[in-house]
Amino acid sequence: MSRRFTGIQLLLVFVAVNTVMFLMLVTAMTSEHPWLARVLPGQFGAGVNSSGYWVFFALVLLVNALTVLAAALVLLLPAMRDGAHVDEKRLGRHLADRAGLSDDSRESVLGALREEAASSRHQIAAGRLILVAAMVFLVLAFAGVSISFARAIPDGAMFQPKGNAEIGMNDVELFTLDQIAGAVLLDAPEIYDWRIGTLTNNPHNALFTNFVFLFRTLLGVMALLLAASLLRRGVKPPEAPASTSPE
Repeated sequence: MSRRFTGIQLLLVFVAVNTVMFLMLVTAMTSEHPWLARVLPGQFGAGVNSSGYWVFFALVLLVNALTVLAAALVLLLPAMRDGAHVDEKRLGRHLADRAGLSDDSRESVLGALREEAASSRHQIAAGRLILVAAMVFLVLAFAGVSISFARAIPDGAMFQPKGNAEIGMNDVELFTLDQIAGAVLLDAPEIYDWRIGTLTNNPHNALFTNFVFLFRTLLGVMALLLAASLLRRGVKPPEAPASTSPE
């Protein structure tokens, strides 16, 4: 499957997901009794102060982040699996000594190997860029979900030591940075008690605590995958030897 065809498929999936979410929003806003109020917390009135709609927008961003992540995995994982570096000289000797191929046949095989390595390298580069975009989307979605749910449920206790009604955007930003540091640095901030902010999740709120756990786990896996893809930068496809014409 060509990269162009795969890219078109991923774009169509992204457009389809956003179209479905947009239709859900339109049907909720045009109905006399918004059906989103049955499944989401907050107020669903008119104006920008409708906290329920902000919850919906944050969830849309989260769904988009997961969609972009899926696109990155579709590009990265097959290319990293199939584009493993092969020692051309060793393979050439094997084809000549054991397989008994002629020079022309051996060069055809090695040429196909070079093209495959170059194709995998380009696909990994594209997947890496999409993965970085997915990480940015995921961080923004995490902060958006945290602040929107806190404002939609002011009497709740998602965090400690503050209640939801006391939570501001600055608190959520510092809380998000703490979770990013914990995910990327393999929980070193908790071990050494390094904290950017004072806010932590309330373990008695199981739903939000599980959400924080999934965010940190997913972000940590994405960071490791990004590091693995960066290591592939040093593996360049073998170049064809310069041909010499007989005089």
